Amino acid sequence: MSEVKLFSMFVESIQLNIDDFLVDELTEMQKEIIDEATFIFKENIIGDIKPFGGNIKKNEEKYNELLKLAEEELKLEKYKDIKKQLKDYLSKLPELIIKTCGAKIPVKELPWVDIIFRTVPRIVYDEKVKLLDKPIAYYGEIKCFIGRTTLYGKIKNQEPLFAPFTGNLDLGGYKLDSSVNIPKSEIFSYVNAIINSFDSAITKSQLAKYHEEFSRHGDPVCDFFMKEEELKESLSNLTSAYESGRTKSDTVVCGIAVPIPSDKTTLIITIDESEDSNRYSKCFEAQLKFSAASCNAPVPSMGSAPVQGQQTPGTVSTPGGQELKVWSAEELAEQAQSRMNAQPEMPIWTEEELAKQQSERGTGLPDGIEMWTEEELLDLAKQRSGGGLNIPEWEDQDLPECKNCGYALRSGWEKCPVCETPVGESAPEKEEENPEEPSEDSEE
Repeated sequence: MSEVKLFSMFVESIQLNIDDFLVDELTEMQKEIIDEATFIFKENIIGDIKPFGGNIKKNEEKYNELLKLAEEELKLEKYKDIKKQLKDYLSKLPELIIKTCGAKIPVKELPWVDIIFRTVPRIVYDEKVKLLDKPIAYYGEIKCFIGRTTLYGKIKNQEPLFAPFTGNLDLGGYKLDSSVNIPKSEIFSYVNAIINSFDSAITKSQLAKYHEEFSRHGDPVCDFFMKEEELKESLSNLTSAYESGRTKSDTVVCGIAVPIPSDKTTLIITIDESEDSNRYSKCFEAQLKFSAASCNAPVPSMGSAPVQGQQTPGTVSTPGGQELKVWSAEELAEQAQSRMNAQPEMPIWTEEELAKQQSERGTGLPDGIEMWTEEELLDLAKQRSGGGLNIPEWEDQDLPECKNCGYALRSGWEKCPVCETPVGESAPEKEEENPEEPSEDSEE
């Protein structure tokens, strides 16, 4: 297994949640960052800024638990070849936490009610462990629903593009708690998971697929964005991951629009990874133009021809890409009524009419079928007990017997049918056998 893969496994195993260390009390460094991030639209701020920043001292117990878990994981045999690099990673965790900060900013005359700024520091491993603390992001929810997730990204040696995203974002196992009743943009861990999904192979492949297989055309929303020259220009000024040198991938994502059906809003996120001092203005301008364009984006109509995998209103896409028709409750009721009206007229009987018909039909048996009473069935059972033949039962009678063989004789018989002895006569006496004649020897 590669060292980069082992490094990623270790980072995932300790499950660092930056939001566990965020407080509303800022350090001087964090205050300076937020002042720079909010200065560009200071005239549009209409309320109190709600800042947040990482702090280890106020969360020392949680930090010690994290280190203890990391040390136990580090003892595993599989990490022996990169143990030094993993220790470097752990040594940079305090700086990563402290350099994470942001603010919720109430604004006026802009597409959002609130816009949120935050830093996006990362610890990466590329031959050695490095902390990248310059990336920043702006994000907020607009009161418009674009219908599907839309990516903005860059492909090396190609023009930047917008692409539709099919399916669910790769949030690295993160599950959004739907019971939390606050704007999704204010859930730090959720937004963090979306920003991390920019580096997912699944996300980048959707961008490349739309470029290669669909020639960047076919999705109504993306087609609309591609015609907005000011939008494309402002987003193209963003410094992406491969332009900053953070990744060697030729395909990168640096902006996203995520529809939130439960709130009927759309979460817009833009990220810049440059080290220039003007990165705040570039990233905010891209966020502003992207949000404004999303408010004017068309909703795909039922008659539009979707690209492969695109889900149109009134349909549900299966995992295999097949679109199934979906009906509302009202549509189903209308169809049921129309089908009832189209049925031929059939007679309808009341309960009394049915009872009357039953009585008129008698037993209700079909014609030609005989019915037996209980007594008839008993007689039939007796007949069948004789082997299936209709043999009358034997009645005892005082009959004389043949005096020769004992056979019962009927009145009027003259002789026994068995031994032919005349009736009334005794058996004839048997003739005695002649004694043997004496031999000549005995006479002598």
